Amino acid sequence: MLKYFIILAIGMPVLAAICVVNPRPARADVVELKNGGRIEGQIAESKDDDHSDYMIATPDGAQLTIARSDVAHIVPQSKDEEEYQRRARTAADTVDAHWDLAQWCREKSLRNGYREQLAHILELDPQHAEARQALGYQKVNGQWMLRDDIMAARGLVLYEGKYVTRQHIELLERDKQARTTDADWNNKIDRLRRGLAGRRQDRAEQALSDLRAIRDPQAGAAVADWLLHEQDPGLKRILLETTAQIDSPPALNALVEISLTDPDDETRAQALEHLIKSGRPGISGPYIHALKSADDSVINHAAEALQTIGDSGAIGPLIDALVIKLRGQVAGGSSPDQHAYVFTPNGGGGGVNSFGSAPPKIVTQTVRNPFVLTALVKLSDGASFEYDQDQWHKWFSAQAKANAVDVRRDQ
Repeated sequence: MLKYFIILAIGMPVLAAICVVNPRPARADVVELKNGGRIEGQIAESKDDDHSDYMIATPDGAQLTIARSDVAHIVPQSKDEEEYQRRARTAADTVDAHWDLAQWCREKSLRNGYREQLAHILELDPQHAEARQALGYQKVNGQWMLRDDIMAARGLVLYEGKYVTRQHIELLERDKQARTTDADWNNKIDRLRRGLAGRRQDRAEQALSDLRAIRDPQAGAAVADWLLHEQDPGLKRILLETTAQIDSPPALNALVEISLTDPDDETRAQALEHLIKSGRPGISGPYIHALKSADDSVINHAAEALQTIGDSGAIGPLIDALVIKLRGQVAGGSSPDQHAYVFTPNGGGGGVNSFGSAPPKIVTQTVRNPFVLTALVKLSDGASFEYDQDQWHKWFSAQAKANAVDVRRDQ
């Protein structure tokens, strides 16, 4: 067999040969080479015993031998793609000819060929409006600009199909990373739970050690969820310690909720103690807000917490919560013993038990809170006006004026 070696001008040089063969032809393909080159033609295996080469018959009549080891991919071409290549080789190099070929590509859904022809039209006629518009250009202030360029001028970039600011992308990426981290921590917490509940002592001890070592703020939500649903008192105490050493809003909120709603006095006290030791600013805020709760026990626990925290800024809200008027429904009847009262701070009536047939009545009841009074006396350094809110407000105003005068004198 006589071979003549040539160099293909496609990327890096590729060794090939013009051969006299009788290959088994196939439909035209695109051979993508590892060095970045591309060859179009009909492919057949060589007649060598090891089939180590491809024989390629190119559209211009040449036959090339390409080593299999040099080939990255072979992309089969459809009949329409073959026809496009034939038309592209024979088309006149004019705007009209390439425009007609572009429209033919559009009808055949040959996207690459369509854009290739439009791009060549712009090389021949840079102001061709139809080609510009088909490629996504818009005319702005007399200049053709792509949509990406227009949006970039406005400070927007394409991100997951939408144009947004770069700052918004940073927030989205940060949120995406946080969601991934949350999922990772949920999986880690599940493994720790299984380790603690397992029969193997060594794994349980390791899980306990890993739990106590958690500091990552991203773990806050997963640990807080575990704390709020844990029923075992001993493990809950450990979770309180772990939650307290995590600096994150979910961890903080979980400690506040435990300190207000847990049925165990010691657990509530431990949660509050951890919060106070953390030194976080604004610790009184959630408890002041809880004074407006519809749950009496929550109000009582909030008052106790404010007394322990010792924040004099809570005096005003405590005065407001000292005596509250509750509206509720009373079932009709001729005797007070036949009535069951249900009151709610927001004025809505709850369920009412009635032993008579008379329609229920709306009544108002004044409720005094001794837990609030105890906290109020403690924070006011022993001042006491019992449940007289008017006197408390007058005293509080006088204290505020006196403090204002002292501040002016210091200045």
